[in-house]
Amino acid sequence: MINAAKKLRKGFTLIELLVVITIILLISKLFLGLSTGDGGGLAAGQRLLASSLRSVRAMALMGRGPGATGISYGTRYRLLILNDPDDEANHLRQFVIAVGGVSSEKLGTADPNAIITSSPDFQWFSPEPPQMLPNGIYFVPPSSDTGTTMALAVTANTRRSAIGQLADNAATSANDSPTSSPPWMRYAPVNQATALGSMSALNAKKWYYVELQSTGASNHLGRVLIVLAKGALRNTGSGTAALDVADASKFAALSLRPNGDVSMTLDVDEMDKAK
Repeated sequence: MINAAKKLRKGFTLIELLVVITIILLISKLFLGLSTGDGGGLAAGQRLLASSLRSVRAMALMGRGPGATGISYGTRYRLLILNDPDDEANHLRQFVIAVGGVSSEKLGTADPNAIITSSPDFQWFSPEPPQMLPNGIYFVPPSSDTGTTMALAVTANTRRSAIGQLADNAATSANDSPTSSPPWMRYAPVNQATALGSMSALNAKKWYYVELQSTGASNHLGRVLIVLAKGALRNTGSGTAALDVADASKFAALSLRPNGDVSMTLDVDEMDKAK
């Protein structure tokens, strides 16, 4: 009986395992991030986004939210990618994690099942500062994005990211569009919980996003494919840009599986699927 008890005590709880996984992800991201501004190419860009998506998943599984008490309701976990053609330095290169929810302090006596993202009590924050893809590496927007054009001798609307609308009934507002494909929100990276409606004074910009459920699974209808390209970006006028890619070999992608797992690929067939 004594030996059996000792064996039982050698195990880890789920919380302990999640904490260890989160620490490992943060440490790996730190070392990967050392070269984000100095190059590293498509492979480094894949690793950076994959690491961030895994961090989002770990936060979802741990139930991290904006509340000081550690208890939040209606939580949402997103990886955002900047879509601002007028910001030539950061457009399609800057990305950040955003966590939203209603804290127990803000909830009061309200019904937790009635929470909507457009509520003033629904607040967002970024647990980490924004990051950048390596120099010359860009997120390729979906074919529905007419603000950034990409002239390349590949089949029309291929080598494009595919991020379907959210699978649940998140409320659409002027600052959050979960029913578009891809979904987008207007956000300013802040480390203090802030409502989206209050971010206009903070120079909020438009970001595409990928969202994971609190179970760690993808929260999108259809597949999620994030395509990256090695090239050069040009601002072509107010609110427009052009992404110049030399040839069809300068692409790589990440796939978010329905269960929240992330895989990296160079498979041309997978990237050329329209949906």
